[in-house]
Amino acid sequence: MSLRWKITGMTILSVLLTLLVSAMLVRQMINLSEEQRLREEATSSLQQAVRILDETGISILGAKVNDPQLPDEAREAAKAGQYITYRALIDGQEVIYAAAPVSLGSQPAVLSLSVSWASSQQMRQSVDTALLWAGITTLVLVSAIGIVIVSRLVKRLTKGSHAARAIASGERRVLVGDSIGKPFGGKDEVDEFAGAVDAMARELNAKIAAEQRFSADLAHELRTPLTGLVTAASLLPDSRPTQLVQDRVSKLRNLVEDLLEVSRLESRIESAELLTVKLDPCVDEIIGRIRGRRPEQCAELELHLNAEGSEVLVEPRRLERILENLISNAWAHGEGPITISTQGKSISIHDQGPGFPSSVLDNGPERFVSKGGGIGLGLTIASGQAQALGATMNLSNDNGALVHLELQSPQKSPRQGGVT
Repeated sequence: MSLRWKITGMTILSVLLTLLVSAMLVRQMINLSEEQRLREEATSSLQQAVRILDETGISILGAKVNDPQLPDEAREAAKAGQYITYRALIDGQEVIYAAAPVSLGSQPAVLSLSVSWASSQQMRQSVDTALLWAGITTLVLVSAIGIVIVSRLVKRLTKGSHAARAIASGERRVLVGDSIGKPFGGKDEVDEFAGAVDAMARELNAKIAAEQRFSADLAHELRTPLTGLVTAASLLPDSRPTQLVQDRVSKLRNLVEDLLEVSRLESRIESAELLTVKLDPCVDEIIGRIRGRRPEQCAELELHLNAEGSEVLVEPRRLERILENLISNAWAHGEGPITISTQGKSISIHDQGPGFPSSVLDNGPERFVSKGGGIGLGLTIASGQAQALGATMNLSNDNGALVHLELQSPQKSPRQGGVT
């Protein structure tokens, strides 16, 4: 249940309970007031009847001497010399008795009369009807006002969540505070929360930018001396030490190139030139080239093409870079066989190793963090290239590490890719 309906439901329930309690209290007060009025009316009528009886000996206003229906408690109280009123149930109807002692000759007696409680029934029904309609009207008005206020609050929170997702996807100029709009009556808690999120985003963006600048500057600074080192290593005479030096220089050069590629991807200056291609022939051709460059890594590689003519929107060069890095990662940290399969618009890469650690599954690929040690740039480059293609890369564990790459369909507009 959404926050909108939770708050709306609580508002309606609170208003309904308040109206019920208020209606019960008002009705009780009206009943007490009406009972008091009837008691006073009965007492006043009895006083007149007693006076006329004393003067003329005639009973008026329906007063009765020694009424057999008068309850014993009222009769005994009246004999004690008091004017009393008594509420009783006679023949299924509530009545108010008024009784007082009188003298008829030498014999004491009790003169009483009754007022029916039903005489005020119509008035009480009118009050109940008025309370009912007042309650319904109040409930509708308060609920409508509450829904409007809650809808505005939820709308602002929704805009804030969209802005936060935009910030997470790399939109540095988006501010949550500007996106949610201004409330009525000045700032509120939502504005304070938006300000805190914006402050956190600015702080994180500054740290990320500093880290990216450091990586890019480091790679550029290393590139110049590395070029000279590669040239010098190529001039060494053939020998076992020369092969070791050239091998290490080659790895260092690849590392620097990877760092530069990561910096370009993270700065989002890369733009893919997307083409519509058939998935199976494209993957088959790419894997063939990777087998030629990396025969050792592809020794236990199994390829299953099941896309059945599906077309996707990709840049083959970037897709090749993604698959090459994923194969290298599976070969370095997993176990064979490495299976690459296509299905629909997706590609899956599965190895039989220990799988991804929980940190990678929770946070996604991070620079300098790999699932088996080392500096871990392969997954980072693959995820960056997937984002450039507008593809979605999903990491999971299923009897080994499983990478599921969902590519764009030519019929759909280009989308922002990501990693899950």
